Amino acid sequence: MPYSKGTVYNHFTCKEDLLTGLCNRCVRRLGALFERAFQYDGSSREKMLAVGYGYMLHSQLNPTEFMLVLSAKTPSVREKSTEKRQEEHLILENKLLGGMLEVISSGLANGDLSLQPHLCPAQVAFSLWSMSFGTIALLHETLDRCNVRAEMQLERELVNHSNILLDGLNWKPFTQDHPWHESIQRFKTELFADEVKQLQQKQLMCSYE
Repeated sequence: MPYSKGTVYNHFTCKEDLLTGLCNRCVRRLGALFERAFQYDGSSREKMLAVGYGYMLHSQLNPTEFMLVLSAKTPSVREKSTEKRQEEHLILENKLLGGMLEVISSGLANGDLSLQPHLCPAQVAFSLWSMSFGTIALLHETLDRCNVRAEMQLERELVNHSNILLDGLNWKPFTQDHPWHESIQRFKTELFADEVKQLQQKQLMCSYE
């Protein structure tokens, strides 16, 4: 960084507070992608798939920040971060969750989704979040891959796993009833065109290194 340590500590109380600040910046960027997905002109299920796709693009463009979120949640970091920054983190995360809950509520209202009695919208949102995070993290470019994961392609697996989960939740339209490849193409060319272009440029640069 082109700043002295003293300058940095005028804005952050310690390393852990700085880490939480970086995490909040990450969640803010992710929130902007999610907001586009929430406003997508499509079915509630397409919107939810778009959320996962945006999450994947974010992880590829910002791999360090993606993994940083876990570090920022550890007790050793939380205990030393300022209360203001921790509150900001909760507000940002709740905004992400709130948008997902609105999409789920929309699906319930228009009949796309019908939940079994033992499930609530928050559980559905958590299932989708944990599945997406797990898929992306296990196929993260910084991890060595075992034989099972060696042939896995992140985009394909994320879409496949999302559709398996959404089918299991009885969220229409089902996989066999909708041309999902067309939806993915729209995500790439319309919804997240800038991010896809940035990723292509990044991959091109890496290929020359």
